[in-house]
Amino acid sequence: MRVLRLAQLEFRRFRGPLSRLVPWVLALVPLLYGSLYLWSNWDPYGLLHRVPVAIVNEDKPVEVQGRTVDGGARLVRAVRESGNFDWHTSDAATAHDKLRTGDYFFTVTVPRGFSADLASSLSRKPRRATVHLELNDANGFIIGKAADQARLELQNQLSAAAQEVELRQVFGQGKELKDGLDKSADSAKELAGQSGDPAATGPGLQKLSQQLAQLSSAVPQAPEGQAAKEQARLLASPVDVTSANLHPAHLYGRGMTPFFFSIALWVFGLVGYLVLRPYNPRAVDEGRPATATLAGWLPTALLGVLGGLVLYAVVQLGLDLDAESPWLLVALVCLAALSFVALAQFFRTLLGPTGDLILLVLLMLQLTSCGGLYPVETTPAFFRALHPVMPMTYLVDGLRVTISGGQGSTLGLSFGVLAAYGAAALLATGLVLARRRRWSMSRLKPEIQF
Repeated sequence: MRVLRLAQLEFRRFRGPLSRLVPWVLALVPLLYGSLYLWSNWDPYGLLHRVPVAIVNEDKPVEVQGRTVDGGARLVRAVRESGNFDWHTSDAATAHDKLRTGDYFFTVTVPRGFSADLASSLSRKPRRATVHLELNDANGFIIGKAADQARLELQNQLSAAAQEVELRQVFGQGKELKDGLDKSADSAKELAGQSGDPAATGPGLQKLSQQLAQLSSAVPQAPEGQAAKEQARLLASPVDVTSANLHPAHLYGRGMTPFFFSIALWVFGLVGYLVLRPYNPRAVDEGRPATATLAGWLPTALLGVLGGLVLYAVVQLGLDLDAESPWLLVALVCLAALSFVALAQFFRTLLGPTGDLILLVLLMLQLTSCGGLYPVETTPAFFRALHPVMPMTYLVDGLRVTISGGQGSTLGLSFGVLAAYGAAALLATGLVLARRRRWSMSRLKPEIQF
């Protein structure tokens, strides 16, 4: 019974309005972590229709057997009707610019001679039809893997377009063949009726010979030797999808580095103030909130910067990260450590131990809304709304640029937003400490100590 009483006393330590929520929030941590992560990643491939991509049609139609073959327009219509991505038609320059800025996650270009290449499939010199797929790992690494689905879809659509052209050619020539056979049959019957008249048989044979010659010209001439082998190979696989990457990450780990670096730096801020004090009480009592704020922030911030540098050094030397802009990566990691520590200090100062739980919840929300794994377009609306206001979003985006390359404007925005979050957190902590000198009955209650 003594054990139960002592356990009950442990819960009674949480007497403040917010402190009473601490045990309940602790009990909900597994639910929050598991359910939020599962919810945001429940069916990302099923939501790819929200991911914006572009298709550029530079193809020119051609005439085949008296019919117009417009393979480019047919392909554009087919992929847009497929609904696998949010397809946008665009010109080449706009598509390339939006791929660089992240407005499009990949682009598909149908070249100028696409229809002509399709139409050549049954000629003596067949050519393989191609389209070009362009990616940008600076916009996210895993979306490149999802683009493999688009590559397969494109090859299926292209094969269907090639088969349609081939059938048009065969059936177009088949109609000529049928008409020629009908005429030849009529001439043969007429010749049989005149077989007893030598004078009539000569002109009849000449007419039949002319019709057989026309019939022969209507039959497609099969290529021989190497040409036949080439045609058979192209008919088996008439299309190809070439690809390029503006800023390739190359390896899965390199593509995931921005996400895991961000997690590591945020967790340090959370753990740092479990060991160190968030502010100096004596400076607060002396009426120096700015001094108290900076004195509480600086030791943890310096350790955070050191931890970030050690993390980068180990990944670079041990795993060969090989970032495109290593000095900018180091600068961004240091800034993120300073900013995340300032945010942790603010919540710890404002809410005490409850602030640690808030930081943990914020970590869960950022893991699911920063777009570190899948594009944020593949997540539910709740996470898409959180995406632009979470600091980890900008760290992930900035690290992608420093590691794989990308837009300088994206990196500049990351530096600016993280610096603003850090400065705002320090200012808010100073304001909280400025009010701590005003004594009240609630302040006379002892602070919870773990």
